[in-house]
Amino acid sequence: MKKIIVLMMMTFIIFQLAACGRSGKIEVVIGMWPESANTDDIAMFNTWKERFEEDYPEYEIIGESFTYSVEAFYARANSQTLPTVFQTWFTEPQMIVSGGHAKDITDIVTELGWFDKMDPALREYLTFDERLYGIPRDGYGLGIIVNLDVFYDAGLISDIDGDGIYDIIDPNHPEIKYYPQTMQELYDYSETIKANTGVDGLIILNVDKNGGWQYSNYAWAFGASLQVVDANNVVHANLNSDEAVEAMEFLKSFYDNDLVPIGNMNYSEWATRLGNGQIAMAIAGNDVISNVITQGGMNRNSIAFIPIPSGPGGQYTLFGGTPYMFSAYDTDEAVEGAIKFLEYMGRSPETSQVAQSAMREGLQTATRKNMLILPEVRPWVNEEYTTLIDSLNAQYVNVQAFHNFQDFYEMLPDTRRREEPYYTQYMYELLDQVVVNLKNPGFDVRSSLNSKQQAFEAYLREQLG
Repeated sequence: MKKIIVLMMMTFIIFQLAACGRSGKIEVVIGMWPESANTDDIAMFNTWKERFEEDYPEYEIIGESFTYSVEAFYARANSQTLPTVFQTWFTEPQMIVSGGHAKDITDIVTELGWFDKMDPALREYLTFDERLYGIPRDGYGLGIIVNLDVFYDAGLISDIDGDGIYDIIDPNHPEIKYYPQTMQELYDYSETIKANTGVDGLIILNVDKNGGWQYSNYAWAFGASLQVVDANNVVHANLNSDEAVEAMEFLKSFYDNDLVPIGNMNYSEWATRLGNGQIAMAIAGNDVISNVITQGGMNRNSIAFIPIPSGPGGQYTLFGGTPYMFSAYDTDEAVEGAIKFLEYMGRSPETSQVAQSAMREGLQTATRKNMLILPEVRPWVNEEYTTLIDSLNAQYVNVQAFHNFQDFYEMLPDTRRREEPYYTQYMYELLDQVVVNLKNPGFDVRSSLNSKQQAFEAYLREQLG
């Protein structure tokens, strides 16, 4: 009996040492740590670390720059070495949770009083079998970033109010708009821009899964649903419906008439080309608008951001975002520490002094980096949080002509649509293989979508039964 008790005590001690690390403290690995080249960001994170460890001396914060990809995630998950908290995409939680890699944080978040303060739509993305597995950092919606200088050169806009900034919406009569509001107008504007300036009207991304990702928004506008559920609640692929084919043929028409750049267009291409005035319009999320400044050297007053145009099937904004998820292979104590650290990053519903300081420091760092500061899609809805954010926006949002962005933000609550839910990244990969071939004159869209339909349906049956 004594031997059993001794063995139990040794097991407990080993477990505690594993949980607490060499320092005797509970180690919390923050996977969102900035890359080493981002010295301003690292200094900011170190400040947050010092504050947290002073208030919670039982913890040790360890920074790691973990960039999510499916391949990188599985390498770490299979070896059970995931950071305590890491960022991913809203397409991934279903896969991560079903694989047993994410910690159930329902009780911790409820005890902190955060559960009911979370945006219900974002919370739903992270809830499985009525249990919560993540915390949203923010959301984004796809829109179209416009180079106003190119629009002006094409004779499409002017400086209506004389403030030195071209107006894509009449500031005195906001119902008057000078941007494409339908898919047909998106084509027509591109045609006018190419004819009047020689500049490509639009960029279509077509590699690294970005082509499939953005194509899905076009497909919805044409009335397609890329995944459907039958009467028996079985999920099926729906990549080759008439509406899906029509949307893909619409994109092909841009290539057929030389309105888009030819070649493999990856995610960095849109920001560089738009910033350099090589294209007039690019689809991107509102969370990366600053890329045209940091990557393309664009003047902030030359930027507008407009809604995705409507199509015959309606008007939709692909709505995604970045959630924080927590390793199933870490202790409950470490995960609780990681969740509490979000307050010290200004990424919680709390409005404490440390939370407010972190929010301001983030905005001040962005200002020093010459980033464009616009309102975020807020992950929390409690009144004290939204009031604070309104106050910070009034102080730090640095867009002089906000009417060139306003329609996107006003329409987002009504147009946002969740990404297709099952094995979305693989679906995007398959659709990429169609989009990248649109440049070929004799390419058969329907035949290609038929083959991708078969491949994705087979994959769904393999994964879901």
